[in-house]
Amino acid sequence: MRVRLIRLYTEEPLNVGSSVSLKKNFYHYLSKVLRAKENQAIVLFDNSGFNYFGYVKNITSKSYDIFIEKKTFHEKTNSHIEIAFSVCKNPCSDMIIQKLTELGIDSIQPIISTNSIFNQKKINSEKKISHWKNISVSSSEQSERNYLPNIQKIISYQEYIEKCKYKQKIILDTKSEVMLPSIYNKSINSSSILVGPEGDFTDEEYIYAKESNFSSASLGDNILRVETAAISAFSYIKIINNSDSNE
Repeated sequence: MRVRLIRLYTEEPLNVGSSVSLKKNFYHYLSKVLRAKENQAIVLFDNSGFNYFGYVKNITSKSYDIFIEKKTFHEKTNSHIEIAFSVCKNPCSDMIIQKLTELGIDSIQPIISTNSIFNQKKINSEKKISHWKNISVSSSEQSERNYLPNIQKIISYQEYIEKCKYKQKIILDTKSEVMLPSIYNKSINSSSILVGPEGDFTDEEYIYAKESNFSSASLGDNILRVETAAISAFSYIKIINNSDSNE
């Protein structure tokens, strides 16, 4: 049985042949949750693509000193996929961030559309983004991904449509007769998938997207919750990207 190493994200400078001191939240997590002892193997990563392999060299009353023995590098994939979703009540939004991170999403764009439950002026965007980034860090540690997803600031539907420069742009639409796997082209390495709120996009929003070169696609006959649609859409895309053909 494979033993999963303790894996932690840090913004501290990391260098092979030297030690890094992990304090505060790291100390509580390592000592109280994981109960890590001296010589415990640990992997650190810093969003650079490197994994730093080391072990607990020393434990004090306030810190864990990790000695780094070696590092390995993992390149990013050539494709860049973004999921844009209408912000919804928790735990819906948190689940979207968590599961998309685990699946390997590159970019997440939260938006406020006409039928979103939140008003952009009243939502605490900075607090939510900070919370979501913490979720993505935990999910990246658990899923062994080497790069954190780019979680962008919350913007309006119109702002998103205007700024979206991806080569392949798809809006999910239950009325569409075309299924997502049929329209998605994996040879295009830059794609954004737009997921609407539970109240759906308005007719005007659908028209605006199509006028802005978005193609419409469906995930089937059932009406899905926002989190189900977002996670399912990216799961489809990941399977297609990892397949040998685009059929």
